[in-house]
Amino acid sequence: MGTSVGLFGGTFDPIHAGHIAAAQAAMKALELDEVIFVPAGDPYLKSVNWDVTPAVQRQEMVRLALLYEGVNMFKISDVEVLREGPSYTLDTARELGSGGGNVVVILGMDTVLTIPGWHDPAAFLSECRVAAITRPGTDLSDFYSLPIDGTEGQIELVMADTPAISSTEIRRCVFEGMAVEGVCPPVEQFIRSNGLYR
Repeated sequence: MGTSVGLFGGTFDPIHAGHIAAAQAAMKALELDEVIFVPAGDPYLKSVNWDVTPAVQRQEMVRLALLYEGVNMFKISDVEVLREGPSYTLDTARELGSGGGNVVVILGMDTVLTIPGWHDPAAFLSECRVAAITRPGTDLSDFYSLPIDGTEGQIELVMADTPAISSTEIRRCVFEGMAVEGVCPPVEQFIRSNGLYR
């Protein structure tokens, strides 16, 4: 059977309590042995929307958050940070799953809805088992109407009571000099000391 591993990729700009809660929900629902957080190196779909923080700093924030949480089943991988060019989830799943383990790609529902615009979405869904993290009360009509074959068979819905917080909101609060909620103290200190989001 092998180890059951969740790959939790993301920009993590910054990582926050919602990410941690989603990982915990996926681990419990899917009975995963570990969750590997994979900060994106070059998040080609998001880098057009804002000035994404350098990968090494986002990776360090993930490292600090996981250390703070103290969950020994949470790991971090720098596979995408070290990879040159755009980060494709399919490549990462292939690389990290090459050891024969059972790999599940963990995605937030907002990210799942962008899959049609991904690099080779059909191959991704045919090769990868996907867990879509949703909040209670989420409208799933957009999910069920995704224009890709195989979504219902390959994507498993995981309901998670995650806090209503977003990286976008955290960046805005820092920029406006407001109190920041949802990030652990070491990550908040890293943001302040490195002058991020100003």
